[in-house]
Amino acid sequence: MKWSQFFDTSIGKKLLVGATGFFLCSFVLVHLAGNVQLLYNDGGKAFNSYAAFMGHNSLIQFIAWGLKIVILLHAIIALQLTFSNRKARPVKYAINPGNQTSSWFSRQMAIMGSILLIFIIIHLADFWWKFHFGNVPTINYEATGEPVKDLYSTVQFAFKEGWLVALYVIGMIGLSFHLIHGFKSAFQTFGLNHVKYNGLINFIGVWLFGILIPIGFAAIPVVIFFK
Repeated sequence: MKWSQFFDTSIGKKLLVGATGFFLCSFVLVHLAGNVQLLYNDGGKAFNSYAAFMGHNSLIQFIAWGLKIVILLHAIIALQLTFSNRKARPVKYAINPGNQTSSWFSRQMAIMGSILLIFIIIHLADFWWKFHFGNVPTINYEATGEPVKDLYSTVQFAFKEGWLVALYVIGMIGLSFHLIHGFKSAFQTFGLNHVKYNGLINFIGVWLFGILIPIGFAAIPVVIFFK
């Protein structure tokens, strides 16, 4: 079987979803570390310098475009798997079999993933598009050389809108549910689950990726709104 044919199979698609999911997990860690700088009491110097570096470094921009492709690939393949599974079993069980074959989280993955995808599109339109193609004002800090775009003020202004803050909180709830199941599921797909390590994998997947990281992301707009 050719590689192209293998990735058309169910297991091949699951491996792709798992691999892209691991990459996206590493991204959310880096992204949160950068976004936390929005809460620094320095007039936006740290965040704007970070945004300028991320926006103009050729290597990071290459990775960033790859990230967008990975997000799209992850979403498309995951939806394909969901639809193929439903097509294979079009009639629901008359009696719910419980958790024998799937957890509640796994059964909500399509819904939560769709919410998350919609959130990502809105997020990119709100900030990424404005930063690269919009009319974002510039600011010049002492001893920093050329002026940088003041994305900090753009974000601060945006998060004074209650509806946008609520949208971000809802998006992070979707991220939480998605990661709680997805992190552990990716390990299982690659055969990396073992009774000796499953406790640690579950702890990292639930508490770090499923709870702490989404809370960290959600807290930023909430703090700015009430600041």
